[in-house]
Amino acid sequence: MSDLYLDAIKNKEKKLSSIHGDEFDDLLKIASTKWVEYEPIRKPSLSVGIDSSWNKKSFQGIDLFVIDSVAVSSHNHMLASRWDYGISNITGDSLSAKAMKMEIDLAKSVLDQKPDYVCVDGSIISNLVHNKNATYKENVRALFDSNDEESDVLFISKNSTSKTQFKEYGSRAADIYYYNKLGHKTGYSLANKNNFISDSLDVIEIYARLAAYVPLIKIEIINRANIAQTEIQNLIDGLCYHSIKGYPYCLKLAHQSCKITNNDVKRLASLYGFKNEFGSRDSLNE
Repeated sequence: MSDLYLDAIKNKEKKLSSIHGDEFDDLLKIASTKWVEYEPIRKPSLSVGIDSSWNKKSFQGIDLFVIDSVAVSSHNHMLASRWDYGISNITGDSLSAKAMKMEIDLAKSVLDQKPDYVCVDGSIISNLVHNKNATYKENVRALFDSNDEESDVLFISKNSTSKTQFKEYGSRAADIYYYNKLGHKTGYSLANKNNFISDSLDVIEIYARLAAYVPLIKIEIINRANIAQTEIQNLIDGLCYHSIKGYPYCLKLAHQSCKITNNDVKRLASLYGFKNEFGSRDSLNE
């Protein structure tokens, strides 16, 4: 490995050039025209984080699976939860689809508590791309049809592979990469409609840095095509109120509360008498 590391150091610029290309500086200039430096003003707000987790363990052709999803407030109050478990033949994609549906169901269930923000972990665009079930799409539509707009329902992710904003200019990396390269100050990108699933829902994407010197987050909002900059700033002010290192605290709490570890599945397997079953395999997902 020592030779590999030395070679990697020697060829660093050459390898990076495959990502940056000749258009890199031009892309940064374009990205800068879409970026607004803004120092958030913390605004008291109530936010709810929603996340889900799944795991499974295989035994001689059958799967012991567990799924759960939680809704946790920024004050660390558990507002609602859903779960499912069983023994069957089931794929990871099916479990992921079930978890996505639980998240939407939970988001709908907490709206009557009138939180300022309902933050769902992950990208709705990615979910719709990977979950082809028409029922899921209808559930998402029903969520926003039932929302009286007193609460903002947001899909928030730490990373993104979306290339809709700079692809026409020759970008090789995702849009978030170029915004991250602009600097370390707080701010946000101008609202951009992602047309990748325009036949399904109007999804507006905004990249934001809630605190200096932390990575960006991606915020997706549905059916707000005409959102004004003042509304974006108001949104960022509210999200900042309960954020840790630039990330909504409610989402961190939700992730910690719902995560199903390998040990959790092993304990359930022991309860069902599968712990020492010959031919058992380790869990596939943490």
